[in-house]
Amino acid sequence: MLLIAAALLLAVSAMHSIVGEIRLIRPLLRLDGLPVILGSPDMTRTTIRVAWHLTSLIWLGMAALLVRLQQTPMDFAACFLWVMAALFAASGAAALVASRGRHLSWVFFLPIAALCARFASGL
Repeated sequence: MLLIAAALLLAVSAMHSIVGEIRLIRPLLRLDGLPVILGSPDMTRTTIRVAWHLTSLIWLGMAALLVRLQQTPMDFAACFLWVMAALFAASGAAALVASRGRHLSWVFFLPIAALCARFASGL
């Protein structure tokens, strides 16, 4: 059952990113009058796009956790923490690179990633 759930998460993640980018994000970002955040409409567009795709990335991480839980339920804590570390590292890196450091979510995401990895390495 968990593998089926993981496969469904993979499917919805792919559809969310691909169809959402084509049918929602691109048309939305072409609109005039978007609010200005972090100093420019381009940063607004970047924030919307990155946040949209990070949702899909989180779902992929959840799918990985479901697969791992199906395989070895007793070793789940370490796996959970490593996946959390990877997801927050990717989220932090995406925010840092896409915004060139102006969107400060990376200041939170990267330490969360490091703390999860540090704790997981001690398990």
